[in-house]
Amino acid sequence: MDFNTELKNKIEHLIKTEASNPGTQTHYREPLVGFASAEDPIFDEMKNIIGPHHLHPKEIFPEAKTVVSFFLPFEEKLVELNRKSSGPLKEWIQAKSETDRLIGEINEKLRAELAKEGISSAVPAGVFDHDKSGFDISWSHKSAAYAAGLGTFGVHHMLITKAGCAGRFGTLLISAEIPPTSRASEEFCRHKKGGICLVCVDRCPSGALRAGGLDKEKCYRQLKEYEKAFPELHQMACGKCATGPCALRSR
Repeated sequence: MDFNTELKNKIEHLIKTEASNPGTQTHYREPLVGFASAEDPIFDEMKNIIGPHHLHPKEIFPEAKTVVSFFLPFEEKLVELNRKSSGPLKEWIQAKSETDRLIGEINEKLRAELAKEGISSAVPAGVFDHDKSGFDISWSHKSAAYAAGLGTFGVHHMLITKAGCAGRFGTLLISAEIPPTSRASEEFCRHKKGGICLVCVDRCPSGALRAGGLDKEKCYRQLKEYEKAFPELHQMACGKCATGPCALRSR
């Protein structure tokens, strides 16, 4: 087994081990892990697709050679709770907060382990600044996951993986080369694949989602309303569009 394969296996094992015993109220199915070359032309294309504000991996971390992407899929029980709930669900909003914190912890553990091998790394921040830059974001974890072969985008602008779309994504840029994961050769979204499915549109409580696009301002206003239900969580989340047939997908 060569060094790159060992490194790949080590990264995957750490992520899956941490997600199996997360120390959170939120529970997860088995994580997915993918890899993309930091030199992949798709990261240049994102400057046109997402906007010039979206950073190239090497703009964040000049030493980057590989983009590591991972997905922590929520357990089925949580998805069912949000599917049945007509309003904001505390468990879902809490899951977003807990999972983002867990992703941060996983990345720190990965960085520490990689440093032992002489490999440097960086965590790209993906934060919306609604006050100054609206909905521009400097790094899209979902787009990085697409580049790393974890799935395809649905009508709801969520990335649908082999384990569905209900969960959270993390990214780590590393200075070592790992062979890239092949991107999906088929659409995972039923509607885009030619089927009759717009469940995500039907479940959007604000009407922000349509088959032809997403009104981000209207979606954001809905998130702010849901945030008021549980102010102690200091978190915005809805996820109604992520409770349709593509939520778990493995079923």
